[in-house]
Amino acid sequence: MGGVRRSLAARVARRARSAALTPLLGAVVGVRTSRPCVALTFDDGPHPRWTPALLDVLARHGAKATHFFVGEAAARHPDLAAAVADAGHALGSHTYSHPSLVRLEPAAAEREVAAGHDALGDLASPLFRPPYGHYDLRVARAVRRRGLSCVAWSAHVEDWLPLGADELARRIGGALRPGAVLLLHEALHTRAPRDEPDRTALLTALDEVLAERAGELRFVTVPELMALGRPVRSLLERRGDDAFVAAQERVAG
Repeated sequence: MGGVRRSLAARVARRARSAALTPLLGAVVGVRTSRPCVALTFDDGPHPRWTPALLDVLARHGAKATHFFVGEAAARHPDLAAAVADAGHALGSHTYSHPSLVRLEPAAAEREVAAGHDALGDLASPLFRPPYGHYDLRVARAVRRRGLSCVAWSAHVEDWLPLGADELARRIGGALRPGAVLLLHEALHTRAPRDEPDRTALLTALDEVLAERAGELRFVTVPELMALGRPVRSLLERRGDDAFVAAQERVAG
């Protein structure tokens, strides 16, 4: 009986903790809305080859998206960052050099968050996404101190893997529903040995899905989606696997 009571007390404590912290430190994972709108989000740009190609696909279908740029890539390609903003897309930050923030000392993590956002200058929306989705309350507090909101996702399609266009289109289509926030990658700033940096299959799949769902869904930026309903937040505490992080190699782009 004592074990049952302790287990119940632990569950109650976890729920109370989540209820208290989620409104302040929780990441946006979707939006509750009846409007037929979806937010496509793209990490790891800008990239001199893939970002212009992605802009062409999005423009062809009148779709808007949110791009979470790595600061050092944006510093190398400020013209691309400006082109994305000029096309009506939202820009968020994705740190300066794409580390796993939960593995850094607190001061180093804060520098990564701040420098990544600063690299976007006046183009930046107050939105942040942690590399690899690795996040904890310490990092969440650093992001909040910077005046940013963390945006995670409601679904991803593992588009970093060597998947064909048909499979990617199937996965993307299956993830789309009103209020969804879909994680995609316009480039890979770091990658593990099995990852596929070529974005051709993704762009082909995206072109197909946008054409098929044009009359059914509207593709909007994260700020636009959040204005259409109540954001759903989750208290992220993800560290990921050490071996996965160790396998990542940085890619010049």
